[in-house]
Amino acid sequence: MFPRTRTTAAAALAATAVAALLVPASAAHAAAPGAPGIEQARGEVFLTVSDAEDTWTRGVMLICPDDGGGPHPRAAEACEAIDRSGGELRQLSGRQRDCTNEHRPVVAEATGTWRGSRIHWRSEFPNACAMLRQTGAVFDF
Repeated sequence: MFPRTRTTAAAALAATAVAALLVPASAAHAAAPGAPGIEQARGEVFLTVSDAEDTWTRGVMLICPDDGGGPHPRAAEACEAIDRSGGELRQLSGRQRDCTNEHRPVVAEATGTWRGSRIHWRSEFPNACAMLRQTGAVFDF
C-alpha cells in the first residue's frame, strides 16, 4: 500500500467534510424558533485529529443536540463540554489523567458553527493522551 501524502490526506479530509454536510438535518435542526418540546440546534462542528505532519487524519461531524444516532461516539458529553466552554474550545477541560512524556505530537482542529457563530480552533499537543486530558469527550473519537 502506498503512503498517504499531504495532498491525499487533505483530499480525503475535504471529501469527508463535504459528505458530512450532505447528511439530512434532524428534526431538531428543522424546528421553528420557539417550537415547544424541540430543542434548537446548538451547533455543527467538524472535528479532526492528525499527527503533526498531517500524514494521517481522522475526523467526525459533531451535531448538537445529538439524538443518539450521530457519528460522534460521545456526542452528548462533547456537546455539553462545548456548551460549558461557551463555544471557546481553548476553555475545554477533560478529566485528570496521567500521561507519559512520549513525544508524538497530534493536532486537534474544530471548524463549524456554535449557537450561530462561526468557530475555528486548532491546537497541537505533545501526544494523544495530553490532547484527551485537555479536551475530554470532544476529541475522544
